[in-house]
Amino acid sequence: MATIRDVAREAGVSLGTVSKVLNGIYVKEENKKRVLKAMEDLQYQANPNAQRLKAKLTGDIAVIVPTLQNPLFPALLDSIEAELSKEGLRMLICISRDDPAKMRNYISMAKNSRVDGIFGVSYTQLPPEELSGMAFVSFDRHLSPEIPCVSCDNFAGGYLAARTLKEKGAEKLLCIWTGVDDEDAEPTKRIDGFRKYCEDHNMEYQILRYQEHNEKDTNYMYPSASSNLTITEGLESYIKSKNGKPKFEYDGIFTSSDHLAVQVRDILSMRGIRVPLDVQLIGFDGIVSAGNGKPVVSSIHQPVELIAKTGLYMLHDLIQGKKPESNLSLPVAFLDGGTTR
Repeated sequence: MATIRDVAREAGVSLGTVSKVLNGIYVKEENKKRVLKAMEDLQYQANPNAQRLKAKLTGDIAVIVPTLQNPLFPALLDSIEAELSKEGLRMLICISRDDPAKMRNYISMAKNSRVDGIFGVSYTQLPPEELSGMAFVSFDRHLSPEIPCVSCDNFAGGYLAARTLKEKGAEKLLCIWTGVDDEDAEPTKRIDGFRKYCEDHNMEYQILRYQEHNEKDTNYMYPSASSNLTITEGLESYIKSKNGKPKFEYDGIFTSSDHLAVQVRDILSMRGIRVPLDVQLIGFDGIVSAGNGKPVVSSIHQPVELIAKTGLYMLHDLIQGKKPESNLSLPVAFLDGGTTR
């Protein structure tokens, strides 16, 4: 197996020059090309553990999610682990349940150099000073001016949902939002995009906004008995009777998540409202069934793999002392999951 000394000898440069190339430090372009060619000719492979040890890095990345009950997060974790594995890095899964005390413990762990950085999905508000002094990339939420955020283009997603419903024949649209109602949360822009399309095209629309609550997790987004009752009561207020049959007041619904769309579909079905024949329905996330790999509902798909890859690129830059900008415009797309015509 070739060593760094072999590479230096083959390239005709010093050990220091080879070390700089391996660590991304500037050297003359000619010397860099000679080192890279020597590495290729000798099939040299750098030892990532040795490099991390020298840089006082652990090779561990903490990924914080509020819950694993939301099916988006297991998919995101899977993509993050796959990307980290390519680099020989390890993932530590931290479930916060949006508990500020747990968030503080995870952040303390990062500051004490037990992990190299954090990729966080958090809706917990902490003072900016508690979040400073570490490599932290946030998903979907602006935690502080110092922490870059990665997100899909939520505004475009809401706009696309309304447009798709209209193109498929819906004339009167309802948007149902459940979740954190906070200007720091990127997903709230889904409502803005939905509203923009409806107003641009003179469509009749209504928006229902609820603060989601889960009885098991702390104030987080997943159906519970209480949230199901709230959504049911909201939908029932729009169900009328026509010729002895139930009729829903709207013929197109956009929900803020796929699990909410499934909830809405089931509630309407139990009351004799057929989806998609009577009402077309589009969710958000692009969750697929574990059984057959098909979308659970028609949905606006978040590019989970690209979110993971982009967020980790940003985190790598932070660990290296660079300051990446937030990336809030990763592309979305419509997925037909059978709840639209």
